[in-house]
Amino acid sequence: MSSDPFERIVFRSNLVRIGAFRCAPDHPCFHDSGPAQNYCFVFPRTAVEIQHEHEAAFVANPNVGTFYNAGQLYRRQAISPEGDRCDWFGVDPAVLRDAVRQFDPAVDDHPEYPFRFTRGWTGAGTYLLQRSLFNRLEDITRTEQLGVEETVFELLDQVLRSAYEVPSEIPAGITPRQRDAVHDMEMILSRPSGENVCLQQIASEVGMSPYHVCRLFSRVTGIRLRRYRLRLLLRVALLNVLDSSRSLTAIALDAGFSSHSHFTNSFRHEFGTTPSALRSAHPARVATSNFLIASKP
Repeated sequence: MSSDPFERIVFRSNLVRIGAFRCAPDHPCFHDSGPAQNYCFVFPRTAVEIQHEHEAAFVANPNVGTFYNAGQLYRRQAISPEGDRCDWFGVDPAVLRDAVRQFDPAVDDHPEYPFRFTRGWTGAGTYLLQRSLFNRLEDITRTEQLGVEETVFELLDQVLRSAYEVPSEIPAGITPRQRDAVHDMEMILSRPSGENVCLQQIASEVGMSPYHVCRLFSRVTGIRLRRYRLRLLLRVALLNVLDSSRSLTAIALDAGFSSHSHFTNSFRHEFGTTPSALRSAHPARVATSNFLIASKP
């Protein structure tokens, strides 16, 4: 990590670093913040387009985890008006290779690039675990270092397993035009929760029929449009539950739910707990979530 005064590292040990990145679209570092300084996996809070060197651009949002090898060059383009807001977990290179080896025995043939993927889908349990850990870090004492490191290793296992078992890579037979169409669909689905997104609108924007939009998106991503959007809205809502003191009813309505009860039922189905129970267990950390970070993960 750099010594930039805007840097925010919330935990560090010999094996693990945990930090946050907050950069507005108009910041000079937004599009190119230089190479990654850590081997890390990242959980986006907002939607942003990321393009690794020599790779196709992809949409990073709370539905996915993203991966960076140390020295990785990449650029970003804004999708959310908030810019790029994410939390990252850096791990020791030897630990990372040990973790990857269970999925890729040939990792020692390319030790400088243990992460083969740029992103992977994250399950609801993984997303909740990383948010719960991150929000507890302000109260972590040195005697709890072991527990933090173990949890980060657990998260690493989970995101790697998801990346290898449910690949987010474009399947064979998909044309460049179809790939670009799905990318555009993800960008549309990543728009703020206050914007109504309907099938006819998506079809019109990508220049395809509604039928082919549904068929192509499901074929490429393995998930239906509605499920993708709902999962994203719930994860953004989870962030608001944990990082603000706003009423749960206001959060529910802003996320597009018809009522507090509808939101609670959907939230419990996704995360296995209710918004009120989660907020009680993890008091809001508003002051630590709104800083601007100009440096890179």
